[in-house]
Amino acid sequence: MKIFFLMLLAALVFGCSDSKPEDTELKISYVLPEGRTCQTYLADYFEVTWYDSEQRKIGAKEIPCDSESADSLTLLVSKGSYYVSVVLLDKSKMWRSYGAAQVEVNNDTEVTVNMETYLGGMIFLWNPSDCSSSKYNLAMISLDLFSEGEPVKAVIWGEETELRNFAIPCKAGRFEVINVPADPLYTAKLNGYRTKSFAGESRVVYEIPEFVSGHGQNISIDIDSYKQILVSDMKLSWEFDSKSITSCETAGVTKVVASLVSEEATVSVEHECDNKFADFYLYDIPEHEYTLYLYGISGDDETLFESSLEIGMIEAGSIGRDMLENKIFLKEK
Repeated sequence: MKIFFLMLLAALVFGCSDSKPEDTELKISYVLPEGRTCQTYLADYFEVTWYDSEQRKIGAKEIPCDSESADSLTLLVSKGSYYVSVVLLDKSKMWRSYGAAQVEVNNDTEVTVNMETYLGGMIFLWNPSDCSSSKYNLAMISLDLFSEGEPVKAVIWGEETELRNFAIPCKAGRFEVINVPADPLYTAKLNGYRTKSFAGESRVVYEIPEFVSGHGQNISIDIDSYKQILVSDMKLSWEFDSKSITSCETAGVTKVVASLVSEEATVSVEHECDNKFADFYLYDIPEHEYTLYLYGISGDDETLFESSLEIGMIEAGSIGRDMLENKIFLKEK
C-alpha cells in the first residue's frame, strides 16, 4: 500500500511538472470597406496568417468566400503576443484587399482586422539561419525605407508607421511593407545588430538601390544579394605568464579586462577572474589597425598585470564561425 501511494504521488508530481499552458481562443474577424464584398473585388478566398511575438510565421489558413463563416477565423493559441495578416485573393493569387493587426491574447480574445483595397507592396526576405551565432549573429534588423528623399509611411500591423530605423526581429526572416503606391521610386537600407537595443556597431548592411513596388501585388526582395559585412569578431584565450600562478587568488586579481585599441575605435570586454580562464569574445570590431591589451586588476582597482599584443589591421568580414582567434599571456607588472 505504501509503495502504491508513493507511485501515485510521483505520477501526480511529474504529471504536473510536464503540463502545458492551457490554450485559449483567438477570434480573428476581418471587415471589408462598407458596401464591398468578395464579389466586388472578383475575389475567391481569404488567407489568414498568424505570427508569434518574434513575427515568425506560425500558421496560415485559406477560407473560401462562399463558406458559412467567411468573415472570421477562430484559433486555439497559447497566451501571448501575436501578429495577424489577412489577404483577399483571386484564383490567380492576385491580392485584392489586405489588412493586419497586432493582438495580446490573455483569455478568449477577438481582434478585428480592417481590410483596404490593395495598391501594392514589397516583401524583404532573408534566411533566419543568418541570425545564428555561427553565421552573422544578428538579433535585430533596422529598416530605413525612403521615397523621393522622404521616409515612407505605411500601415504596419494596423498602425501607421514611419519606416525610419524601424526594428524587426531577425528571426522573423521577412518583413512586409504593404499597400504603398506603386509608381514612386524607393530605396531601402537595412542594418543588422547583435543586440535588441541596437547597441554597438552595425554588423551587416543591406543597401538596395532604386526600385518600384508591385502594382496590385508584392515584389519579393532577397536582401542577401545586397549584403556587406562591416565588422569582425575575435575569440581571445588567455592565461597567466608564470606557471607559479595557479589561481586568481594567488595573483591577487579579481577582474580581467581585454581591450582592442586603435586610433579610431576601442572594443573592450571585462570578466570576473574566477579561475576558469574563460575566453573573451570581442564583437563588432570596425576595420582598423589594433593593439590588444590585457589587464589583471585587483579588488581596489590597481592594475597588477598587463600585457599587449600587436594585432595589426583587422579587416571586416570575420564573424560567426569565421571569427578571428588569438591567445595572450598575462604578465606581472
